[in-house]
Amino acid sequence: MDTYPVPPKKKGLGALAWLGIGCGAVIVIFVLIAVGVGVFLGPKLGPKLREFAEEAQKNPTRAAANITVATGQFEMVAEDDVNKRYTVRQKAGGQLMTFYWDAKQGKPVSVPGDFSQVPKDANPPATPAPN
Repeated sequence: MDTYPVPPKKKGLGALAWLGIGCGAVIVIFVLIAVGVGVFLGPKLGPKLREFAEEAQKNPTRAAANITVATGQFEMVAEDDVNKRYTVRQKAGGQLMTFYWDAKQGKPVSVPGDFSQVPKDANPPATPAPN
């Protein structure tokens, strides 16, 4: 009768266990980096973020235009705070884009071009208060 040798028992962790440990370590590293960034930059960015959030609540259309300008690729060329319309120009190509408040949709919308491209029924221009 033939007897076959019994293979030795595996020692240590399997491949899936090592994969899980590696993924867990990467997640822990990302969490530690996020906490470190929050601790070091939080006091500097906190007031600016709070100020931006308050401004965005008051005038979301201006906030959308300001975010576009903050990218560094656009510059503000026309502002109309009364009617909530803002036109920015692309620095490289010179194309205009206008942000306006659309009363029907209840949110800021952008159109290519200047103030004349804003639909007439989107947000009727406000008349200035008499002096």
